[in-house]
Amino acid sequence: MGASAFAIYLNSNARRVSPDVVSRIEDLVHPDDIYYAHTQEDARELADRILERGYPTVFTGGGDGTVCGFINALHGAAGSVGARGLPTLGVLSLGTGNALSRLVSSGSAIQDLKAYVTNPTRDHVHLPLVECEGQLFPFGGAGIDAEILADYDALKERIGDGPLKPLLKNVVGYFVAFFSATGPRKLQKMIRGENLTIKVTNLGDNAYEVGEEGDRSRAYGSGEIMFEGPTNAIIAGTIPMIGYGARLLPMTDNVADFMQLRVVRIGVARALVSLPEIWSGDYRGEGFRDFLTRKVRVQMSEPAPFQVAGDLVGHRDVLDFELVPDAIKLLRFI
Repeated sequence: MGASAFAIYLNSNARRVSPDVVSRIEDLVHPDDIYYAHTQEDARELADRILERGYPTVFTGGGDGTVCGFINALHGAAGSVGARGLPTLGVLSLGTGNALSRLVSSGSAIQDLKAYVTNPTRDHVHLPLVECEGQLFPFGGAGIDAEILADYDALKERIGDGPLKPLLKNVVGYFVAFFSATGPRKLQKMIRGENLTIKVTNLGDNAYEVGEEGDRSRAYGSGEIMFEGPTNAIIAGTIPMIGYGARLLPMTDNVADFMQLRVVRIGVARALVSLPEIWSGDYRGEGFRDFLTRKVRVQMSEPAPFQVAGDLVGHRDVLDFELVPDAIKLLRFI
């Protein structure tokens, strides 16, 4: 293949972008076609250069935040929202949660690259994304999931480069953050009767509530209130997994023209007991309200932590989620 047939966009800070991995990538890709991002600000500059050179395909190396940051940079550089005119993306599994790469990658970054070099004619999928506050992402949410993420970041800051650091750079770190900080804080709030309440209003055309068996049990017109009451979290997305293989949005497997909105009301005790079924997406008990929608407004009783693709954004009391069809085209190796 020619040197400009495809490019590699690497987050130099990603957990698995090691010198050994970089060396193996350089054996497969011309150095002029490898682009290194050291900060978030690098993404837009590199996206401009990549679009200018006209690569038909670009592989991204990093976690979900890296991929989403680059997707947003590409859309910003192109001046439009939609996959037309953008390069096809390959997602290399080089991050932490790797929800997107689990959707399309074999799990081995080097194996996927070698397969593409050998045979660049690959299957692909057009992926819709969620838009909120001008950012595109495959999953995001507010509430306890973002609280855990904030506590995890604080835990890593406290640990620093000590001997426990390697143990916390995976899903174990999130459980430690939950049991040491998030869980006790939520229990204290529950005892004091301090609950987050939300109101979800449909802003698009028809939206639907989905029953335990996946049936559309109720329709909502534009302007109708879909949910109002207490919640632990609300999650929106277009892919079933939100990291580490946790299938918290399983309805997205069966629809392409809606995003799934999940209102989480399950108690901590029930969630822990049912964790294997929740993780696999097979849980069918009480505690979740699921909706298929294209545009909604979520109003919260107080500012709550908000995360996008596993990265903490800040605190919000109002969020507008909107579906963007065919936002990007991804290579698929599985």
